[in-house]
Amino acid sequence: MNANFDPDLLLSQIRGHLGGLAAFWRERGIDPSGGYNTVFDPSGRTIPTTYKTLVAQTRILWTCSSLASHTGDESWLTLAKHGYDYLLRSFYDDRYGGWFWSVDSGGAADEAKLMYGQTFALYALCAYASASGDAAARDAAAATFDSMHATADVRYGGFWENVDRRWAPEDSESGRRKSLDIHLHLMESFTSLARLTGDPTHRRRLAEVRALLLDRMIDPVAGVGGNQYSHDWTPLEPMVIDRTWIAERTTGARAPGAFTTSYGHNLELGWLLGDADEVLDGDRTAHVGLVDHMAAHTLKYGFDAELGGVYREGPPLGAATDTDKEFWQNAEALIGFLHAFEVTNKREYAEAFAATWSFARAHLIHPELAEWRIRTTRTGTVVDDSLGNQWTGGYHTVRAALECVKRLERLQKA
Repeated sequence: MNANFDPDLLLSQIRGHLGGLAAFWRERGIDPSGGYNTVFDPSGRTIPTTYKTLVAQTRILWTCSSLASHTGDESWLTLAKHGYDYLLRSFYDDRYGGWFWSVDSGGAADEAKLMYGQTFALYALCAYASASGDAAARDAAAATFDSMHATADVRYGGFWENVDRRWAPEDSESGRRKSLDIHLHLMESFTSLARLTGDPTHRRRLAEVRALLLDRMIDPVAGVGGNQYSHDWTPLEPMVIDRTWIAERTTGARAPGAFTTSYGHNLELGWLLGDADEVLDGDRTAHVGLVDHMAAHTLKYGFDAELGGVYREGPPLGAATDTDKEFWQNAEALIGFLHAFEVTNKREYAEAFAATWSFARAHLIHPELAEWRIRTTRTGTVVDDSLGNQWTGGYHTVRAALECVKRLERLQKA
């Protein structure tokens, strides 16, 4: 697919898209009974539910907080405080610390402390504390960080996937696994916390998670991310992990059945690594070789050179085995390809960014409402056309727009 990389035009388009996303969440996001609405049909109509997940609620809290910081508009801070207050009131476990996985009208629906949810609680609290200057929110972020370390593996390093209310690994195959997904989001949230506080302990833990990702979770032959690991970091064939890994896919939770890599995670890891490097080393290009390698790998195996966009997954070496195009991989591909272009100056990454944006505009993004549909086939036929569920919350889509605007503005000034 020939896509012209015109930074001025692309910046104008993505700024407009960000405005549409902001309008979508401003008009629909607030649930007057508490927290945020997260589930929307293909026409953007709210599907009411009293069941709320930690992931979706914290992702929208992050979204509102980040829009407050980006725009300086106090009304976004009001929307963020609405979610922050609800989070404290409904999800916080005042006995064992940390945050319940889900709640309903009767209280905690699932008391587990799944690490996936804890990472997003920390990420959102950092964003809210940064936007508001609220010292209590900053303290809550630090306390969440402390609670999470109750489940750290002190022998082999890293964190377990699924833990119970008391922070013990669940007695299941899921509970005894570690994953790249969790540790990627730990690096993301620890980066935000270290940037917020500058605390030496927060910086040290960020450095430790970064080292685990680089040393234990990058395939030594292919040089791309893996999926799941045993306690001592032996790679495992991926499985559906209860309530988290692939369980959100509405067409059925089925693991790929082989050792695979996620193109979206590889590109996301690249730019998040740049953020962590900037906080720890003052240099976004500290791991430019790995960023270049993972972006090149996606171009070779996971990018649709004919139609634009990235596929879901495939083997570490070889053609993609799942060529559907899902919203979050393509949102992360926008940032990942643009980051790779910034740090390498290789034109093919700029063109891949433009082609991914072109596919997204044509097929994934709702033409009037701006939010992204969940998934299409390779050619753009919509498979899941809902505009929100208990996993989305504007996090990938709003973040992609914010990060791309920031990077395109930087390129304009260069």
